[in-house]
Amino acid sequence: MIRKIAVILCLIGTLGSCTKDFETINVNPNAPSAVPLDYLLAQSTLFITGEGGDPGYRSWRTNIIYAAMMMQHMSSVEVGFYRGTVYTFQGDLSAAWFERAYPNSIKNLVNLIELAKKDPKQGNILSMARILRVIEIGVLTDVYGDVPYSEAGYGALTGVFSPKYDAQKDIYADMLKELEEAGTALNATAYVPKTADLVFGGDIAKWKRAANSLMLRFAMRLQKVDATSSQAWAKKAVDRGLMTSTDDSFGVKFASTGAGNNSNPNSWNMFPGGRGIVTADNIQWSKTYIEAMKTRKDPRLSVVSALKSGDTDPTKQVGLPIGTDATMLAALPAPLNARANYSRPAPNMYALDNTQFVMTYAESELLKAEAIERTWATGTAKTAYDNAVVAGIKQSNSYGGKLTDAQAMAYLAANPYPATGTLEAKMEAIHTEFWMTTGSLLQHIEAWSNWRRTGYPKLTPVNYPGNETNGQIPRRLRYSQGEYGVNPGIDVAVGRQGADLFTTRMWWDK
Repeated sequence: MIRKIAVILCLIGTLGSCTKDFETINVNPNAPSAVPLDYLLAQSTLFITGEGGDPGYRSWRTNIIYAAMMMQHMSSVEVGFYRGTVYTFQGDLSAAWFERAYPNSIKNLVNLIELAKKDPKQGNILSMARILRVIEIGVLTDVYGDVPYSEAGYGALTGVFSPKYDAQKDIYADMLKELEEAGTALNATAYVPKTADLVFGGDIAKWKRAANSLMLRFAMRLQKVDATSSQAWAKKAVDRGLMTSTDDSFGVKFASTGAGNNSNPNSWNMFPGGRGIVTADNIQWSKTYIEAMKTRKDPRLSVVSALKSGDTDPTKQVGLPIGTDATMLAALPAPLNARANYSRPAPNMYALDNTQFVMTYAESELLKAEAIERTWATGTAKTAYDNAVVAGIKQSNSYGGKLTDAQAMAYLAANPYPATGTLEAKMEAIHTEFWMTTGSLLQHIEAWSNWRRTGYPKLTPVNYPGNETNGQIPRRLRYSQGEYGVNPGIDVAVGRQGADLFTTRMWWDK
């Protein structure tokens, strides 16, 4: 499989691995007909993970600098740049996902979708592209709120280069529809792009289950703002069939061929030969996360964390308190006064060929457990929770762990489901585990979205001098400042959603 991936990546590189090639394609709508859709599918799949010309640019800024820090998975004393730890604003950091997603992944996915529509034999590529577009738009709207959607990426086809900002309510309604239609249209008897499919290698049944699990994710996001729709879509997702094992987890697979789109973006940011933010002591695991792993007797601690010496002994791991700047650090007693003495992601966490997960079986089962407890789906919530906990432990083996079934079961025994507890006790158990698992797989953006909806885990924010939120964890990131005065749609969005601030809650965040 790795050989196949390497081959397709080489072909992609030849046909245009950088954004400017696709900008040329977009200028001339007739040009894409000369490019096999398989190559465009592979390229588009790689792009959803956080590329952007500069390897890992937007995953660094959005996933690590902001989301990982705000969710207290990670911390940094470089508070003037890793601003998520103290809730301050910097334009290029806050806008990174917005500014890179539209000219790269969104534009290419629109091209692919429109081309695939013209060829009846490419139904599976069309469905895969529609699902990928939902994944990308899902991140955009969950990070910023109202964003360009219905007109985005169509500039070369329609002449609309300042696409309107759609209301998040409308975006969610269409994303759910897209997942249902695309999932239904997937057909194992039609042409399947096995080599170009960098997620499931052409396994259509897994694509169908993934579409349904993604449907459940977005359905549950509506829980507080539109319970009726949330219930209806959650039931539909469960009835259609969710992920059934860790083999079904939706993750983009990479070949370790060096810089660029061929490497896991999170890994490239941390890798010594890339940005090297781990070996340069720019980031550490937070005290909040390390202490939670110790308290819960989480075996993943030995997988995800190491001291600078390489020591992964769980008893020796030390997390950096959030909101700690260089001056505050220097005032601590030795050896806690040097950031080199704090735990950071272990080297196996940033192997360049690591899979980058979009959604896991563990997440799917946790959301199913919640849906069951809300009587929105049938089944046993404890069973779904147990499945999720064990799966979350075993999924870390994808990042170099060697955790056993016995270790997973021991962790479950230490953190059992409160089957006879209150609904709130159950929600806390489910979503605290959600936070633990997403942190161990570097899915910090998703952890942030889920925390905003549920309030779990109960995190204590910091109130650092000069922060933008009056000492509260941000509810969104701010738009690209370059949109003002260029796209009048942003003014409409701000008028509808609220001021362009970290503290403004988006439609589903009640």
